[in-house]
Amino acid sequence: MTDTLDKINDTTYNDLDKIIDLDKIIKSEYEKAFEILDKYGIIEYIENEYKINYIKPKLEILEDKPSIVGEYLPTENKISISKKSIEREVDDQLKFLGYKEIERSISDIQGIKYLNKSYTSIFTFLYPLYINERNIRKAIVEAIIRSLMFHEIWHSIDFSILDKLYKDSTIKDRDYLITILNNPYNPFNIELRASAFETVMYYLVNGFHENEKGHIAAYSNIHICRKYIEKIDELEKNEYINKYVPYNLGLCYGSSIVDANKLSLKESIHKIIDDIIHLDKERAIEAIKYYGDKLEMLLYD
Repeated sequence: MTDTLDKINDTTYNDLDKIIDLDKIIKSEYEKAFEILDKYGIIEYIENEYKINYIKPKLEILEDKPSIVGEYLPTENKISISKKSIEREVDDQLKFLGYKEIERSISDIQGIKYLNKSYTSIFTFLYPLYINERNIRKAIVEAIIRSLMFHEIWHSIDFSILDKLYKDSTIKDRDYLITILNNPYNPFNIELRASAFETVMYYLVNGFHENEKGHIAAYSNIHICRKYIEKIDELEKNEYINKYVPYNLGLCYGSSIVDANKLSLKESIHKIIDDIIHLDKERAIEAIKYYGDKLEMLLYD
């Protein structure tokens, strides 16, 4: 009887871990992301402040597009997600966490672990996630898709703002905002802003800013980010690494925002959103470089 029960437990565990309905999770996280934006009044705030009529992007789920995990297509107002790319990223994260298919406990342990959010092996930026070790793959899938949704949704917000800027000369800071958004061939600021927003929202919706073990990842990233800033000129000379700099810098800036507002992230979210709308490379670097010394630099005013 004991042997039979152990066999059932092993089978159930393996099935749970391997049979994941990616389509269902992607659709669910897409809807949840917009529910969260409504809950905190983020879209409403941006519509009122920047006079835009935001149209929710469509969702497209692709079987495989190796060049992307997710992307926003402004001409179609569509977010595309590649399932195979997500699966590959999950496998990479499992390796980073040290998990192997044949070496897993079947205990029902829950807790916080840390993903590697860096796009290169030179620096390791941490991202917390809640796990249930009976199905850690599903936990990682949900964490990746959740952060990805907020990243791509911010792109849709940016393009909505940019479209309005071209049509309305009365918008506050119009010239500056056009300057940092209008070059599609140099998307540095666009990816920087999306990554900063993604990071802030990921902490906010999961409550990691209020959890000591969750928050420590943001705090640790700040120290890594200062070293990153010191080497940024060198990193930008490498063609492969350079394309990931805005993503890493956005995560760094977002981590600083989370750490600086850990007790008031929810209450400060509209001011943070306004800050990200005005975020560019130079200010992000300065804020990270002097974080702790010049806290007043950390929110656009």
